[in-house]
Amino acid sequence: MATGDRQVYCYADPLFFEVPGRWDRGSAPFEVALRPVPAGWTRTVRGSWTHLTPPAHTLPEQGWKIHVSARSDQADRACGIVWDYCVREGVRFKHLAGPEVYLAHNSKYAPRSASGKLITVYPEDDDRLLTVLRDLSKELDGITGPRILSDLQWPDSPLYLRYGAFVERFCVDDEGAVVPALVKPDGTLAPDLRRPVFTVPEWAPVPPFVKEAMERRKTRTEFPYRVLRALHFSNAGGVYLAERNSDGRTCVLKEARPHAALDMKSEDAVRRLRREKWALELLAGAEGVPELLDHLTVDGHEFMVMEHVEGTSLWVWMARNHPMLVSEDPAPADYAAYAGKAVAILDRVERILAGFHARGLAFGDLHYGNVIVLPDGDVTLIDYEASFDASDDEHVPALGTMGFSARCGRRGVAIDHYCMASLKLALFFPFEKLRALDRSKTGRQLDFVAERFPLPEGYLDPVREILLADAGADSGTPDLPAAYGPEAAESMAAGIVASADPSRTDRLFPGDSEQFTLGGATFAHGAAGVLWALSTTGFPIRDEHREWLLEAARTPGPRQGFYDGAHGVAHVLDHLGHTDAAREAVERAVEPSRGVRGIGLYDGLAGIGLNYLHLADRWATSDFDEDIARIAELLDEALRAGRPLAGPWHASPGAAGTGGKTPPVKAGLMRGWSGAALFFLRLYRARRDPAHLDLAVSALHRDLDHCVTTASGSLQVEDPKVRTLAYLDVGSAGIALVADEVLAVREDARLREQLPALLAACAPELVLQPQLFNGRAGLVAALERPARRDPSLARDGAVRRHLDRLDWYALSYEGHLAFPGHFSLKLSMDLATGTAGVLLTTRAVMGPQGAFLPFFTDRPSAAGGPTTPTDP
Repeated sequence: MATGDRQVYCYADPLFFEVPGRWDRGSAPFEVALRPVPAGWTRTVRGSWTHLTPPAHTLPEQGWKIHVSARSDQADRACGIVWDYCVREGVRFKHLAGPEVYLAHNSKYAPRSASGKLITVYPEDDDRLLTVLRDLSKELDGITGPRILSDLQWPDSPLYLRYGAFVERFCVDDEGAVVPALVKPDGTLAPDLRRPVFTVPEWAPVPPFVKEAMERRKTRTEFPYRVLRALHFSNAGGVYLAERNSDGRTCVLKEARPHAALDMKSEDAVRRLRREKWALELLAGAEGVPELLDHLTVDGHEFMVMEHVEGTSLWVWMARNHPMLVSEDPAPADYAAYAGKAVAILDRVERILAGFHARGLAFGDLHYGNVIVLPDGDVTLIDYEASFDASDDEHVPALGTMGFSARCGRRGVAIDHYCMASLKLALFFPFEKLRALDRSKTGRQLDFVAERFPLPEGYLDPVREILLADAGADSGTPDLPAAYGPEAAESMAAGIVASADPSRTDRLFPGDSEQFTLGGATFAHGAAGVLWALSTTGFPIRDEHREWLLEAARTPGPRQGFYDGAHGVAHVLDHLGHTDAAREAVERAVEPSRGVRGIGLYDGLAGIGLNYLHLADRWATSDFDEDIARIAELLDEALRAGRPLAGPWHASPGAAGTGGKTPPVKAGLMRGWSGAALFFLRLYRARRDPAHLDLAVSALHRDLDHCVTTASGSLQVEDPKVRTLAYLDVGSAGIALVADEVLAVREDARLREQLPALLAACAPELVLQPQLFNGRAGLVAALERPARRDPSLARDGAVRRHLDRLDWYALSYEGHLAFPGHFSLKLSMDLATGTAGVLLTTRAVMGPQGAFLPFFTDRPSAAGGPTTPTDP
């Protein structure tokens, strides 16, 4: 899930990701939410939506649905009108419950495909569809709302149409992901595409009146610019690199959708774009400001055209230059060189801001992404939508960036001074979001920068003054133990248990926002993984937590994978001694598992096959032999072809809908060939066929083919033209862990020679996240386990340093040790992104048995104790 998609889950709770329906700012719900249920009707709340179903109602499984859009100030009235009509006419519908959930779903970084959808109406046939469209277009006259990008607009109305599923069913798409499904005329399932563009399945029936609306839609105003490529998308619209038709000049187009991308003052994208136009006009000719070229309205959307500035964002510049990111062991000269370059850039930014203030404008939202570093080292600022009149001493921003947004009631120009101070600290120590979660970390971050970087005398003094004043009341965080060791493990386990809420049915432990999509029981982000980590690290499992998982397993979701679905839940039920429940869960999963086509350990065939092998051994059964053999055959076929499977239980030259191109495999443990290698290794251990070992080695070689050697000599997975990756999920650490497992039973020159370079990728000190899958905990596991097999691979200094640096992220939850999840937006307790994963690494991996994730062998230390001391 992308950062923007997670943003929807950031409003309702200050500590954890939470569904928007639980957001309460004290606003009254929409009036319809308080109405009594009509006689014979059924009201059901599911997530953000309230469903109303008439008595004795039957619907087709799919068809044309109607979405109603309305502005924030008209939403309550629109809901009332539609309620009255649908109840009167006996039409099923659903609606958002109130202003908070409306704002979350229509905010700037809400998913674009769902934005604008206030109400959904489900006509039972085409005749009723036309009647409802005609009737509601009259009754909703005067209502306007954001355009729903996934739908076709019914002319001159706030009504939108889309052909889609009416009942919940799922299938696997071309990339192996489980997605909502439609039934094709031949009875097979196809993805119900929910993209931010209107499409109709080629086989779907299209009524004549819908065809007419589609034909009218093709008439468009000629656009005077040719889009070359998209630079960025948000719910506000796109930002595009374009070429002006009249003279071929390259420029940047910024789009604003009316009534969409609301901020905390409910201002929309158009209003902010006009503010940006005002700012650029006011600053014309000033240093560090792109030239405003044009402003136009096309098809109801507003566009601003600006000079294209060649350069890279300050975040990318830092990633390419920061000594702690590009080197395992930077020398003092490296710190000095970076400090000189960074200070020069920051001085330019500060001078540009001062120029803005002199012209009467405050910028309002300074952060990495709004600073463009030019090839010659000069600087330009972009994105002026949060700017305001510098004389407005009471201005409070309605938008801000976590870690840079002004705190402690700062208003007016003081907002820019705070953002500048935050940027000065963040460019040396990029953990600004942690300061937002715990302001007491500010002083320690400043001390670290002062110690490591030779900055000009007094350079940090004004930064300290501003940021420490902000830390003020939070300077006394409860005392926490060092982030590893027995006391730390006890504290983490206590925090995890304290966070549980067995009364909820959607999740037991708070974790990544993915649990609201995948379900709250999964191994990666839900209860199964947390309970497995607690049990593996020696902590008792409460009865009510066992019961929660047992109940969740009785109503499985559509996903069958190990980390994202049924097989992981079954594995943990068996681990906890609930063998009968585990058998039932696996039996339910066998048939749908045969439709899985992804290759990976996370959600694909490798994870399912590994679980079958594990349970076959545990239960001394041959019941899974046929499926194990079929999975081995399919993975062998995919491996030999060098591409993932393109259909259920078979491969084909090109996946449908991909232009003949097969979706790429991401190299690493969870999504790549390394998961398949682990499956073949376990299959060898069970069957003792050397051919399976050959396949394990070949699979690892495939992942190594995706790696590049960095300037520091490390071997990392290449994300083309973007970055290199060293993590457990996708990256060097996951490949190294499986290579180490294979080398324990089979010599291979390439694996042996390249394993040290993979481990070198896991050693740098600056790691932005603490988590297991994409952070420091996974790097610790990758460094520590191979040294137990081969002491020559030991990197004790790097392991110790990683453990010490866990304190950078350590936070308090009810006085217990806890860690932030993805992007440090919120705390997380799950295995993949949160506290349970850190607990697993520091207690099980570092313990005397060297235990790790399922399907890996334990690695007892030679002396019966941890290879690296667990006590700081």
